[in-house]
Amino acid sequence: MEISKMIQRGEHMRKLVFIEGVSGVGKSTTTKKLCDKLRGMGFSAECYLEGDISNPIDFYSTAYFKQDEYADILVEYSGFSEEIKRNTLATDDIRLVRYYDMETPLFSEPLLDLLREHELCWKPTNLVPLLEYTSTYKSAWELFAQNVSAQFDYILFDGSLLHHPINDVMQNYNATCEQAIAHVSVLIEAVRPLHPQVVYLSSDSVAERFGKAQLSRQKAAPPDKQIQFWEERKQMDMDVMPQLSIPYEVYDITQENWDSLIDMIVESITQKEGL
Repeated sequence: MEISKMIQRGEHMRKLVFIEGVSGVGKSTTTKKLCDKLRGMGFSAECYLEGDISNPIDFYSTAYFKQDEYADILVEYSGFSEEIKRNTLATDDIRLVRYYDMETPLFSEPLLDLLREHELCWKPTNLVPLLEYTSTYKSAWELFAQNVSAQFDYILFDGSLLHHPINDVMQNYNATCEQAIAHVSVLIEAVRPLHPQVVYLSSDSVAERFGKAQLSRQKAAPPDKQIQFWEERKQMDMDVMPQLSIPYEVYDITQENWDSLIDMIVESITQKEGL
């Protein structure tokens, strides 16, 4: 069925699309291009790129507090209480406080140092137990699913289902593949009403692609240890995806045919279920 007719008849479903793949494969570029393409076709689409402070389900430089700890901080740093509240996500008895916007700190010392000490994901010094960590993310994802705007046909996330969550549980908890599957499966269940699916970007050579990406970012060539990590991460992704209860497709980006790639992805994700 033609997309224009689907739009007119309201036959498309609201979907979450997770653009995944190891570092350097072009997730952010693809996410933005795909969002622009969908908008150009008449769909209402929103996207969240890596590092986006407004991302409702993926957390960068975010501190974790129990409700009573959070209340104490608001009293101790009363001069910053309104700013703290503006950057806080409340889920059950947990308060998640974002304290950086990309490279820009949102608070000054000594409050900034306190927030770093309570980091949730990125090299945390005080690990939250894995089950509690998963439960916190589950609550945040459920909150998003309940409050997501009905105006969007497609919401695109850059690396928020596999890339960051699996990185975190591997690096912080030394998680096995089974534990990674369990963690990601909980997240999927939290947003299942929004019809999640995965678009996975892959290249023939992780090392070549990652090295090229580092060069384009004006960074030093990656050491062998870092390349090995991403090769292991890709294998983890390949093992995890078939065990998930949502659709996924793997796209080869080795030749960097981005326009053709975007067309293929659009055709896949806009197909009406059952056709």
